[in-house]
Amino acid sequence: MPLIENNELYNNSFTRNFGIITSEEQAKLRNARVTVVGAGGVGGITLIQLARMGVGKLHVIDQDSFEESNLNRQMLSFVSKINSPKAEVAKEILHDINPELEVKVTREFVTEENAHDLLGDTDVIVDATDNLVARVIIHRTAADMGIPSIWIAVTPPFRGGVMCMTPDSLPYEVAMRHPSYQQPLTPEMREKINQIKDERAKYSVSQGALPEWADAYVKREAPWAVLAPVANIVGVLASFEAFKLIIQRPDLLPAVAPNLVKVNLASVQMVQVEAPAEGSWDNTLL
Repeated sequence: MPLIENNELYNNSFTRNFGIITSEEQAKLRNARVTVVGAGGVGGITLIQLARMGVGKLHVIDQDSFEESNLNRQMLSFVSKINSPKAEVAKEILHDINPELEVKVTREFVTEENAHDLLGDTDVIVDATDNLVARVIIHRTAADMGIPSIWIAVTPPFRGGVMCMTPDSLPYEVAMRHPSYQQPLTPEMREKINQIKDERAKYSVSQGALPEWADAYVKREAPWAVLAPVANIVGVLASFEAFKLIIQRPDLLPAVAPNLVKVNLASVQMVQVEAPAEGSWDNTLL
């Protein structure tokens, strides 16, 4: 812990924010509570950015530990942290950025049974998991509790997206044309949801992903392919959407569903906000 008093350290740490945001907006960040589900490639950089903006309370939910395959993209992963719990490593690093930061750690997987307990008492929920059924549970729960939530995705080869859901917006499952909207998550429905990601893998070949990878992924012989710049840019964008939801500036509106922050680093227009032509998105194409 630095010898300098925490309050003074906080004020000095975020001096460079002023001129871009007001002291009142910085106070909103300092008092904000953000829950991030997943502390991996996208969630890790989102947590770091939120801490470096001065968000005062973060809840990190992740049951996994770091492994060697995380080193290519996950900003909280280091060789020295292999086999260490991701959520605990996140807490350690986030406290090193801001010792005043309140970090709650939960090493559990979000389920229908625990979602309301895990995701309550927060201002914004960031969905940085890579499990499509968990995503449905997260956004259903957020909507039920009236809490804004942020969806993040990364898709090979260089694509990604960020979208915000609010109590007044199009629901996540409608915005993404999921077959599960207002349906129970039976084993059969969970399988249908998981098949969406298989179709995304197949479609990604038309966008430049390697056919042999997509075939191996669908056969459960290869993990989801992610390159560091894509994962980290999408995480940075998600942190900025959280920032907008927190400070609530009238002239700085978040991309609320069905509007989507669309990322394609292979495109001349690498990042742009788009509205779907048909009112919703086909998640197999994102």
